[in-house]
Amino acid sequence: MRAFQQNKTRRFFALISLPSTAMGFALSIQISALSWILITQYGLDIHDVGLVWAAGPLAGIIGQVLIGVISDRVWFWGGRRRPFIVIGGILAALMLLALPHLDVISAGMGVGGILGVAIVVALTLDLAINVSFNPTRAIIADVTPQGDDRTRGYTWMQTVSGSF
Repeated sequence: MRAFQQNKTRRFFALISLPSTAMGFALSIQISALSWILITQYGLDIHDVGLVWAAGPLAGIIGQVLIGVISDRVWFWGGRRRPFIVIGGILAALMLLALPHLDVISAGMGVGGILGVAIVVALTLDLAINVSFNPTRAIIADVTPQGDDRTRGYTWMQTVSGSF
């Protein structure tokens, strides 16, 4: 362990806040950009956009519970949380890059409508965020003892995440 980890410095708490901040940022982008892109760039009706948004909670209901149970019991790639954070982060980044290019993806796959591709991209994005979000928050509990240090860790996480 490094000195700033043992001494629980401000730098340590700021550093362990960054993964959850990144996933919160991805969620914010999804919330702020998805409807706008689907309506303005692709001309979908508001009820079609509602179908795309309905896919997200379904992914969250299944994904968060399943990944939460699995991530507490497995250990690979050098950690319990790391694989879920890395895989979810990469998938979220790819889906964020895919959002403005749904028409290209749809044409490349030979799918006639954009709605199906939009649902798959939104579902994958939401699932990726849900797969990564809980493990990023659980890091704080993994590296801090119960009590004041853990409370300080979650306070730092909320402060850093909320600042972005």
